[in-house]
Amino acid sequence: MHASSHPGNMGGRSVGEKGSKTPLNSSFLKAVQSYIEYYADGSTHTARAKRLDLNHFVEFLTRYKGVSTPQKLKLRDWDFSSVQSFVDERLRLGEAPATVARRLATIKHMGRTLSERIKGFVNPAKEVKNPKVSLLKPKALTEDEVAQVKKIAEQRRKERDSFIRFRNETIFGLLIDTGLRADEVRLLRMGQLSSECEWIRNVRTKGRRYRNVYITSEFRPRMCEYLKRREAELKRFFPKLTKAIDRTLPVFISTYGASAENVDSFFMGAKTLWRAINELSSGVSLHPHLLRHSFAVSLLESCKDIRLVAQALGHGDVRTTMRYTERSDEELAKVLEKSRTSRNVK
Repeated sequence: MHASSHPGNMGGRSVGEKGSKTPLNSSFLKAVQSYIEYYADGSTHTARAKRLDLNHFVEFLTRYKGVSTPQKLKLRDWDFSSVQSFVDERLRLGEAPATVARRLATIKHMGRTLSERIKGFVNPAKEVKNPKVSLLKPKALTEDEVAQVKKIAEQRRKERDSFIRFRNETIFGLLIDTGLRADEVRLLRMGQLSSECEWIRNVRTKGRRYRNVYITSEFRPRMCEYLKRREAELKRFFPKLTKAIDRTLPVFISTYGASAENVDSFFMGAKTLWRAINELSSGVSLHPHLLRHSFAVSLLESCKDIRLVAQALGHGDVRTTMRYTERSDEELAKVLEKSRTSRNVK
């Protein structure tokens, strides 16, 4: 790590050290740039989001403090009032409370990292309250919509029965059957599958825990059929594919640019898997997480057991799963009407 890349370093000298500038007179923009270099570098979704959040805040603070350029902003310009006003403005502009809460979280994190490293600096965003985020039940496919997608996939395969189309249709089915996340499916290796295709072992969750995932008897034959076609596809690269090698290969393979010398070259890319699902869209635009939501809603309606659903989804906190229990105003109205009607009948 270079000294200049550390969020507590400005131009190679730590703010607050003897002989350096007074912390609050230091450049705010340099603090932001150092934070981005250390915490938000790269092309991941999180890194891009952090950079966007801070760009919005720098632009706002420049206007709010009435300076001509961001380069003239000082750390002292960043205070509780400016952060609160930024939150209020984003809400007035019509941004979703969840988006504004994410932007505030980025600003708070930058303030926390600087307060830990700059003597005498207090996080200006610490006491700013998050906007209230209303929990809405995640969108899910209805049974009719799932049936329609399956019909589209089948029709596409009849037009051209390629391995890729069969693979994509199988991925859709597995997501609906298990509720796995896109990356959990993409990174599955053959060594995780039980011999009868009944269990997927040691699936790593977002919380870096592991769980076993059950494949239902209804979907199991489809998985077995896919594995046969997968084996035939791999013979183009491995004339004598041993079980030892196969266990290291992904379940859902992509042979584009693949090489037998590099087993990891057979993994599908994240965008490739997303497109595999999206290409089956009809009336509803499909994406892998929508299928996870559909699995969760269907399972909850079937078993009425929120803890069981949490376990199936790999949630570390059941409160995360509780959002699937949220109901719309229309659903609430129907229940109230029904309760009044039944009471009056008695």
